[in-house]
Amino acid sequence: MSIYTSFPSSWCVVPVVRSLYETAYGVKTHYVSCGEGDPIVLVHGGGPGASGATGWTHALPALSKKFRVYAPDLIGFGDSDKPTIEYSLQTFVEHIAGFIDALNLKAVRLAGVSQGAYIAIKYVLDNPGRVKSVALISTGSVATACGLEAAAQTATRTGKFTRYFDASSKEAVRSFLEMIVNDKSKISDELVELRYQNARKPGHREMMDSVSRNRKLATDDPTYRQLWSIRERLVALRTPCCIIWGQDDRTAPLDPLGYGLKDLLPQIPFHIVPNSGHQVENDQPEACNRILLEHFLAH
Repeated sequence: MSIYTSFPSSWCVVPVVRSLYETAYGVKTHYVSCGEGDPIVLVHGGGPGASGATGWTHALPALSKKFRVYAPDLIGFGDSDKPTIEYSLQTFVEHIAGFIDALNLKAVRLAGVSQGAYIAIKYVLDNPGRVKSVALISTGSVATACGLEAAAQTATRTGKFTRYFDASSKEAVRSFLEMIVNDKSKISDELVELRYQNARKPGHREMMDSVSRNRKLATDDPTYRQLWSIRERLVALRTPCCIIWGQDDRTAPLDPLGYGLKDLLPQIPFHIVPNSGHQVENDQPEACNRILLEHFLAH
């Protein structure tokens, strides 16, 4: 492992950035980690230039008061390796599995946002007994994988959400962030710069295009769809879970996507956060962190 000192010291009590080697696919995986206690793994969402640190800026210090928190850059994102392979969401699930195994994390808790929520819950379903609890944030991906295709198509039209995200300029990256974070004051020049530079790294664009192709197959082809679908398994889930959704999410709208999941999964606590867009953890961090801490401390 290599330890770097460039991470802002104000974020965590014991901030450290490490590069971990030999995870799934043999790739070098970059992650942020802080705090002490039982482990939580935070899974970031998609979009240009996403990473563990930029996706969980506010959650890391809040959760680290009670837990040891890990926020990895998924394969193809951030400072993790970006091999030339075909990517699907299952690729990211296997990468998270390799990450957890490489760190030998036991009784882990998981949280994921958007696409990352699908990755988190699919890991839970594929690895029964290894996860203590899980939290899902604003996840149209899970709604679609539960068979809410019609709702997802309506959301795509009403939310003006596109599967391909432009990262050709800093202005384009800022426009994307303004789709997922309603409070523009939370979108700093530093954040835009970090995501823009991440999006320009060799292999990132190719990964994004590959994921888009695979997700289209999962939508159009029943054979591929059965690999993506989780409806029956999620309905039967016994691992403690909660769902958090921004009331004013414009890219994965609460109505119909969030409400569709709420109706399908009445056994799972469903939290609606007012005045929040898609990235609840950054748009309304205090409210989101309070829910996450209450859930993880209870389970």
